[in-house]
Amino acid sequence: MQGINPLDVSQLPDWESGFDSKLTIESRMPYKVYTGILEQSAKDKRDYRLVRLPNNMVVICISDVNAKTAAVSLSVGAGSFANPSDTLGLAHLLEHMLFLGSAKYPEDGGLDAFITNNSGWCNAYTSGASTNYIFDFDNGVLDEALDRISSCFIEPLLRADAIGRETNVVDSEYQSKLTNDYRRQFVLQASLSNPNHPYSRFRTGNCSTLDSSDPESLRKKVVEFYNRYYSADIIKLVVSGNYSLDELTEMAVARFSAVESKGNTSPILSGHPLSENELGKIIRFKTLSDISKIRMAFALPDIRPHMRTQPFKYITWLIDHEGSGSLTQYLRKEGLATDVYAVLDYESVNFAILNITFNATAKGLAHYEQIVSALFAYLHMVAKCGPQKRIHDEIANALKLKYEYYEQTLARNYVLDLSAKAQNIYQAPEHMISCSSLMGDFDPSLISAALELCNSTNYRLLIGAKSHDGVEFSKKEKFYDVPYHVADLPEELTTGLGEDKQLEDNFHLPEANVFFPEDFSIMRQIDARPELDKSVPTLLKYNDSLELWYRQDDKFYLPKGTAMIKIVSPIVNSSPLNRAIFEILSRCWRYIMAEKLYSAKCAGLSYSISDLRSGIAVSINGFSDKLPLLAEQVVKILRHSIIDKSVFNDCMKNAQEQYSQIRLQASYLQAPEWINQLLVVQKWHSIDLEKSLSSITLGMLNSFSHDLFEQAHVKMLVTGNFTEEQALSIASTVQTIVKSQPLPTCQVPQARVVQLDTGYYLLPKTALSPEATQSLAVAYIQLGQKSDTQAKMVAHVLDNLFNMSFYNQLRTLEQLGYSVSARMWGLDKGNLFAKLLVQSESNPIYLSLRITEFLRAYRQTLVDLHASKVTKSAETLVSKRKEKLKTIAGEANRMWNHIKSEDYDYEQIDKEIACLQKITKNDLVQLWDTYINPATAPRYTRIDLHIWPTSARQPSSADLEKYPASILALQRLVKDGLDSELSLEELSAFVTSASKSDDPDNAFDQLMELCGRPQQPSQDELPKDGNNTVDAKIQKIRTGLQMALEGVTNTPSYHKHTSVDFATIGMTQTCEGIWVINDSAKFQSTQELNALLIPATELVPKYDS
Repeated sequence: MQGINPLDVSQLPDWESGFDSKLTIESRMPYKVYTGILEQSAKDKRDYRLVRLPNNMVVICISDVNAKTAAVSLSVGAGSFANPSDTLGLAHLLEHMLFLGSAKYPEDGGLDAFITNNSGWCNAYTSGASTNYIFDFDNGVLDEALDRISSCFIEPLLRADAIGRETNVVDSEYQSKLTNDYRRQFVLQASLSNPNHPYSRFRTGNCSTLDSSDPESLRKKVVEFYNRYYSADIIKLVVSGNYSLDELTEMAVARFSAVESKGNTSPILSGHPLSENELGKIIRFKTLSDISKIRMAFALPDIRPHMRTQPFKYITWLIDHEGSGSLTQYLRKEGLATDVYAVLDYESVNFAILNITFNATAKGLAHYEQIVSALFAYLHMVAKCGPQKRIHDEIANALKLKYEYYEQTLARNYVLDLSAKAQNIYQAPEHMISCSSLMGDFDPSLISAALELCNSTNYRLLIGAKSHDGVEFSKKEKFYDVPYHVADLPEELTTGLGEDKQLEDNFHLPEANVFFPEDFSIMRQIDARPELDKSVPTLLKYNDSLELWYRQDDKFYLPKGTAMIKIVSPIVNSSPLNRAIFEILSRCWRYIMAEKLYSAKCAGLSYSISDLRSGIAVSINGFSDKLPLLAEQVVKILRHSIIDKSVFNDCMKNAQEQYSQIRLQASYLQAPEWINQLLVVQKWHSIDLEKSLSSITLGMLNSFSHDLFEQAHVKMLVTGNFTEEQALSIASTVQTIVKSQPLPTCQVPQARVVQLDTGYYLLPKTALSPEATQSLAVAYIQLGQKSDTQAKMVAHVLDNLFNMSFYNQLRTLEQLGYSVSARMWGLDKGNLFAKLLVQSESNPIYLSLRITEFLRAYRQTLVDLHASKVTKSAETLVSKRKEKLKTIAGEANRMWNHIKSEDYDYEQIDKEIACLQKITKNDLVQLWDTYINPATAPRYTRIDLHIWPTSARQPSSADLEKYPASILALQRLVKDGLDSELSLEELSAFVTSASKSDDPDNAFDQLMELCGRPQQPSQDELPKDGNNTVDAKIQKIRTGLQMALEGVTNTPSYHKHTSVDFATIGMTQTCEGIWVINDSAKFQSTQELNALLIPATELVPKYDS
């Protein structure tokens, strides 16, 4: 790859002049403030200040008087590229270790607990070039939060007793992605890049690369990494809250000035990941799912100096275009690929990679050279036309519209984005807020130089599919076991490409965009709404054909709006086949819209269509001038499209790929489908829908499309910069196009949710993927009705308090797995549940028992809880509900949720606030004892979903009837940890005998001896760090044995909670009284259904039908 002069920029912006020295008002501490003008949107009402601390840390302070939540993000300019070659994953491990205590706040997990107790959230991720940390929490604790966060950057403990534990967490995170094809492809293409470049190294880390058998030795490496790279000079801090800029500056300077300055410690990288040795190669690799991906990776120089002019944006925008004359349309027409997308990977300091990815069809996979030729023919057309100012201006104008009519996003996402972009050393101080939101002047020389780099000698080709004809895979990637084969690209794919005139004639540049707004006027202002943002729309029409709601914007005063449309049909969910046809039809509609309406997305408009169980939901957002036109075009496509064979084939392929990927998802992602299928009537599982695909024909699809609109009901919301007359006009246009027979209320399909009979149930399933290695247990404990505001608010206060305790106990202390969570969950028109989830390498029976033990122990924690913590939790929830909405679309979504669910409860927030202000600790204890505590709950109702790996042997019905869960769990622990074949009968006899002894350590030693293993250390002698996987498994066996011993004298019994005998429908009851659901449909048929909601608002329209 040769450098191109127009792109070769080495001059850095001036970060010295333009800064004045200042002292903070209260502490009189020094800092420098930027005195120039920070570029920001006129519609952005927040105040900004750019600051440099004495240690060279760059800080952006954001004063937002309307914010109810503070947000903080730090980006450290060192990540996985800095990993030592002998300790891969070290940067990631440090990310996990950093906040486990500091010299000032030594408590392990103290920061997490503080954040959670203040209704906050925190996360972090490690990329190649940086490590990024993000927090949000209640505004009132911002200063203390900054003190706690900064202390971890000033003097973190990086405790040795947590090294093994966190290494296991990192390993669990690695294990959870082993079957993810996207992660597998990413790791493979990195591993086959320049071996002298750190881009080629494994990043995540696991127990092999992070050997914690010697905790002190590994800790030493973590400390060395921290000391070497974590310098104030490469840290970018963003702080946002409802304080003045002076107050925010005071906090930032006081808390972070003590972070040590070590100079610019960002790793210096040489060379490029795609050197001459890696370019010109074709890499074939096997996927686990039925996907076919073709990727062309082009080697680019450092593009960060050009983030204002964005010459490569010109190229990626054209490649991504889906309209007439585009690369996408040609590939679809020829049946070669269904989608094309171009992405710039520019996270490093001195290189970039342009990845152009094709979702190939079977034909495209077999004739991949045609896809490659098509790309180069398209690029040749673009180059031959020369850089076009109108194309540049359309891209620039789209960015400008979004920027000038800025709508505020979630604070934590915003500060994260700013801190990450602040790592660009070529970014001038005045652009620290606007960053790359705007596009600079048209520079044809830069665009031409960028196009020249996209040539046939400067790329490599990757082809991923489940099977490859005639290819022998002799190699495997080390960490994800991906089979691959590398060869030189054939000569016809490296020379002479782009010279096929006949092929090139299929392409042309996009035509002028008719969707760009021209009228930016604002409708006549009306009185502002009350402080609480009730967002109450007006019902204009209500009959068997149309339900129309409307609200004119009275807060944002932007030339924008939102139209929500729901078209209800009685046939879309009547059977798995109908549902599958409907979902294919929806894909076809999106496909057609991509070509005909792509320009709308480039003009400040957006649209989406969703498959609801009762019909189609359409959401249209953006500038109000052309929004009615877009709404009309979308509905016309829905109503009048005739699907052709090529579109049908492509959409069928995409559906098959998606179902294939669902099978490979982590178990915790598969869980919602299983529980929804059990609780919701006619909720078809993806397995049933996948089976139906083979029956669908093109004729059936077009016939279904016609029948879909024979009888339908339209539900609509129009809000934003529209008059009432305009809303009525939009609705009239939609009705005219749909032109359906009315659908009376009694025929409208309703989602019905079961009301579970009292009892404890088990729903065992097998993972859909044969590659799955981890188990899952999810406990769903039924609480009150989701529509019961009091019960729901008490549950949310409880949720705020106990989810971190659950996380700390089961993930941090017991090391059960990476995916651990406890949340309140519910279904509209159904019940609220406490949902406790653990995904782990341990068996699901053991996981359920550990969940039960946590719940048993937590009641006392709840009783001992200081009342002030309950009050604080409730106050934070009140504060969040009082936070003003930030966008027209956000307000529309809030109103639409009430319309769609048919509760029409626009006063819900007021009701929730009133409840929250009265909640006491007694309410939480009462909720716990009424629903969650089996010893006291009058109607204890719980379902445990277990997902087993396909390789694991599940207990038989006879085993479940004969042996308690603790014995079943212990046998699997012994099998997994010691590879012992001890039978259930032998194990049960041993536990019964051992229960007569008062020495648990002696019982454990006897068990080890029975399994043929040497004597193990006692509990007190075990390493406190859980220093490797073997020790973790031994500890689980010890815990499992303890539960089994306790179970002999205190066997749990749930028989008293059983209200129905399900044996008559073939269900098994365990010896402890838990009913095993082996047929969800049969079980569901025995349950009562929850009643439909009664509207909270009287539905009286303003206008007669």
